[in-house]
This record gives sequence, structure tokens and C-alpha cells, in this order.
Amino acid sequence: MAQSLGVGQGMEQTLNPKMIAFYELLQQPNVELEQAIEVELQDNPALDISAERKCPACGATMLSAVCRECGYKLVREDEDAFDSAEIGRDKVVDLSIEASPMEKPTYLGDDDGFDVMARITSQETLNEHLRWQWRMVCTPENRELGEQLIGCINDDGYLDNDIETFAEALDIPMERIDEVLKEVQNLEPAGVGARTLRECLRLQLLHRDKGDKADIAQLALRLIDDFWQGLARHSYEDVARKLKTSVERVQEGADFIRTELSPYPGRQFRPSWQNGSPMGEGRVRPDVEIKRIEGKPGQYTVEVVESRSLGLRVNAVYRQLWDAMRKDPAGYSSKDRDHVQHYLTRAREFIDNLNQRRKTLKLIIEAVALEQGAFLEEGLHSLKPLTRLSVAHKLGLHESTVGRAVSGKYALLPTGEVIGCEIFFDASLSVKEVIKDLLAEENPRKPYSDEQISAELAKKGIEIARRTVTKYREALKIPPAAQRRRYHS
Repeated sequence: MAQSLGVGQGMEQTLNPKMIAFYELLQQPNVELEQAIEVELQDNPALDISAERKCPACGATMLSAVCRECGYKLVREDEDAFDSAEIGRDKVVDLSIEASPMEKPTYLGDDDGFDVMARITSQETLNEHLRWQWRMVCTPENRELGEQLIGCINDDGYLDNDIETFAEALDIPMERIDEVLKEVQNLEPAGVGARTLRECLRLQLLHRDKGDKADIAQLALRLIDDFWQGLARHSYEDVARKLKTSVERVQEGADFIRTELSPYPGRQFRPSWQNGSPMGEGRVRPDVEIKRIEGKPGQYTVEVVESRSLGLRVNAVYRQLWDAMRKDPAGYSSKDRDHVQHYLTRAREFIDNLNQRRKTLKLIIEAVALEQGAFLEEGLHSLKPLTRLSVAHKLGLHESTVGRAVSGKYALLPTGEVIGCEIFFDASLSVKEVIKDLLAEENPRKPYSDEQISAELAKKGIEIARRTVTKYREALKIPPAAQRRRYHS
């Protein structure tokens, strides 16, 4: 036991603080990275945001030490000239090295200029929408209670709290709670404030304008009120017999509920990045952009999408102060030297880690793009089996480094789609896509069982067990055959 423990301890990888900080930055997607940069800018007086610098060779704006337009690389003389211009430009500079890091002057420039996404107007939340409506229609005596009930409605539009517990906590009669809740349930979107799915759908039908589909809407309400269990089990024949109507008519009512009503009325107010899906992630900010190389089919270039991190630099005043301290150590106290050295080292390591994050992420996604070229051009059907370990071995990295690099990141594909980077390593998605296509073409009167789906996949050269088909089908949120059966086209 002692021997095995000793061997185990000997195999442990020791990480220094800089490596730990690098891995933390590597794992962060763009939004979290921006927050980390903002915190570091506030905490570290030796870290600054550069003013816009121009390439000495071609005049283009430079976002790093190498010009993307002409390839010119800044030399020491260019850096020194830029530093001098920066110091001369600043009218007020706090040279007190005793100042707390939190007293560092706040950057008041055009922050939004670094990020187009920051200019997008924030979306109204469901809670804000309901409160605005409530204040327009409520009576003064019901206003506070209604706002408390609205505060208990979750993002999907459902009332989270048990109203009996709610009434007991507020010492208010249940009758009054019910009365105000009914008023809240009259707000838009229809179905909001419901406690169950059944109540949610019923509220939507009650608030629905009478139109061309009034008859089928009335049938849908009857199905929800009197045949909820049969509807949930897809027992359409039994429901039709009790209603003394045709199975096709019941199917029509069920289809109306499925297509015309929403089980989650509040989700229309969710930010797009919360409504994730494997492909097409909505308006999320990509971390990397994969582009085709013109004239070279099957070859791609990768750009890491960054904003403020490219404009970070070591504060010129601190740097020149440290140079002066090294030339004349006796002219400064040890406390002053320690202060300047600590924050300079911290700033340089932070910038180094950001640069290393950019290089690592670019390297990994380039390797992935090389392997998944067919997927980039043709879609999920062409997604190849690929593991993080195989990419790590190819690049000489640790598997956990690849895992951290792709976790929570998004990629903008050459087709314009934005996907989660984890998809590159999910070979099951190509099989799921085949299953979706297979079921889209099945006979709706005789839908495939999971066993039949497995057999059909085998004909296409995809050998997977029935239980795996069941798992994939459920992941796609496709009901079993009995619930997919239709009685009319």
C-alpha cells in the first residue's frame, strides 16, 4: 500500500502558479475572459490598455506586435517611441507607488469600441415585461401582491412557489391569492403564471382569439379538460370512441395543441445564448473563426476572436520606474521596489498567459479543422470520430489541455453557422442526424420501432445496438413509435 502510494505521488504533475493561471484563462470563453481582464485592469496598476497604434510600415491599425496587413514586426525602438507618446499624451499620471491598486484611475474611453456585441441593446426579460404590464392594469390594492407573484414566475413562465405556502408565509387568505393570480394569468404571453403544463395550455386556449380554427381550438380545450391522460398516452382511438368522433379528428386536435400552443411561454424572452442547440447557437459570440483559404480546397485558417486582450500592455510609467530602480537601487526603499516588481511581474505574466491562450486555442482548432474538413463543408453527416486524446497526441499536448481549450467555446464555421467546439468530438451527432433523416421519411401510419431503426442503420453500414438507438432518439427528443403513429396524413 505504501509503495503504490509512493508511486502514485511520484506520477503527480506539479503546476506552478503561472501555469495554473494559464489553465484558468484557457478554460474561459470570451465573455468570462473579458470579465477576468476587467478585474485584472482594476486590480493591477501596472496593466494598461494601449491606445490605437499604427504600423510604421503600412499605417494599418496594429492589434499585436505583428501587423496583420503587411507582416511588419515591431522592434524595441518602435515600442519605446510608442511608450514616450503614451506618457506625453497622459495629462495626469499618478506616480505614487504607495497608492492602492484599487485607486488606479478608471479607463473612461470608448469601451464599446472594443466589442460590437456590447452595442447591442439588452433584451427585455420576462419579469420586466410582466411587471410593466401589471403596473398598467392592476388596482392599487393588488399591485404589491401581484408583483410578489410575478417575482415567483420562472424564466419558462411557470409559477415556482406553492401558493398555499405562499399564502401562509404572507398571512393572506387563499381566496385573495387566487383572485390576484387569475389577474396575473391574464397578462401576456398567454399561459404565463400557470402551475402545471395542463393549466398552461388551457390558459393559452382560453385567451386565444376566435378565428378560422375556433372549432379545432374548442376540441383541443375539451381534450385537455376531459382526456388529458389519454392525450398524454396517445390513446387516440380510446379518446375518439368516448367522444364519438373519428380518430383523425382527435389526431387533428392533438396536432393543434402541439403546433399552436407553447409549453414554455416565457422562453421567447430568454436571451438567445440560453436557447442552445447543437447547431446554430443563436446570437452567441464565437471564440474562434474558421475560414477557407482561397484557392486551396480543404485548407482552413483559424482566427481567435478577441477584443480587449489584444490591447493590453505593461504600464509605461511602471516600466520606466522599474528601469530607474535598477539603475539606482539606493534611491528607493525596498517596499517601493517590491511593489513595482510585484505588479510588473503580474502584468507581464497575465499578458504572456493571454498570448499563450491565443496560440494554444488556434493550434488546437487548426488541428481539428484539418481532421473535420468534410464536416465543415457538408454538415453533421460527415462528422468523423475524433477524440481529444488523438488531437493532444498529434500536437504534443496533454488531453486535459485540449479539453480546457474547447470547453464552453464556440466556433464560427465557413458556412456562417456558430457551433459549440465540443461538437467536433461528438461522433454520435452524425448518427443522430441519420436517425433524424430516417424518421423524417418513415411511414407515419407505421413508424419504425427502435429495433427497426437499428436494422435500417445497419443497411447503411452503421452498426449500433437497439439500446443505443433508444438513447440517441431520446437525446433528440423524438417520442417512441407508439407516440409517433399518425392516423391521417
